[in-house]
Amino acid sequence: TRGEIAAAQTPFRAALAAAPGYADARIGLARIAQRRGDRAAALRALEPVDAANPEAAELRRQLAATPPEARWQLDLEGRYSDLSGGRESWKEAAAQLRYRPNGTTALGARVEYARRFGKDDVYGELSVEGALSPAVRGYVSLGATADPDFRPEWQIGAGGSARVRSGPYATVLTLDARQARFAVGDVQSVTPGIEQYLGGRFWVTGRWINLFDERGRHRSGYMVRGDVQPVDPLRLFVGYSDAPDTDEGIVVPVRSVFGGISYDVSARTTLRLSLAHEDRATGADRTQFGLGAGLRF
Repeated sequence: TRGEIAAAQTPFRAALAAAPGYADARIGLARIAQRRGDRAAALRALEPVDAANPEAAELRRQLAATPPEARWQLDLEGRYSDLSGGRESWKEAAAQLRYRPNGTTALGARVEYARRFGKDDVYGELSVEGALSPAVRGYVSLGATADPDFRPEWQIGAGGSARVRSGPYATVLTLDARQARFAVGDVQSVTPGIEQYLGGRFWVTGRWINLFDERGRHRSGYMVRGDVQPVDPLRLFVGYSDAPDTDEGIVVPVRSVFGGISYDVSARTTLRLSLAHEDRATGADRTQFGLGAGLRF
């Protein structure tokens, strides 16, 4: 993972600080950059290494055959929700574009279209993500809806992650917080979480979801999810949540069971399929089908 790769650089940088001409340390840094897809950084790390060094020569040959790194990622999503009681179905679509100018920073823009209750809303959001250290990352976001019916008028968010243990049994702590303005009032959310990796191919995610509704009342719940990657191109996930959610700015309890599949068609194309069922305390229950694609270029 990204945090493990960043942490692996530390001993090589320490070795170079003591011996700037240590070729093996530079080759090690080049291989780390190659693994994270930063071809330019790998070539820069190899520049001082003698061309006659056979390991460096082989790595240069591999990098020459490697296509330029993908700095852009486009994610497209479509969702269809069937509601109980013969109510009109919900339809949603989203597009998100992320740009990585370097290995530590990402800029994002997202647009979401939703049709619910016979009304249409379009929500847009901008975000900035960056590394504060090899083990800590943070983000900030700002979004708004043009003439909203059920989405927030505006919303700000901030959060991040901290890797407290690396390796195949890595532990990552996360925190997300949001402030949203709806027509009926303000809603805040604070969600601490943990990601626990179990040998590299399987990991479990837990979230403690806290919402403060338009009257300032505190509601809380949880979400648990398991991911498994049986082979490199394929990832499966399944989860359950019992937590408050917002519906037109009003916080209501929702229980949800969900799962899905992600498949890498190629090194730069991923397809996703998901299914979820929500049992809502008020209003109609719904079953949601989702289809998405990720493109890297």
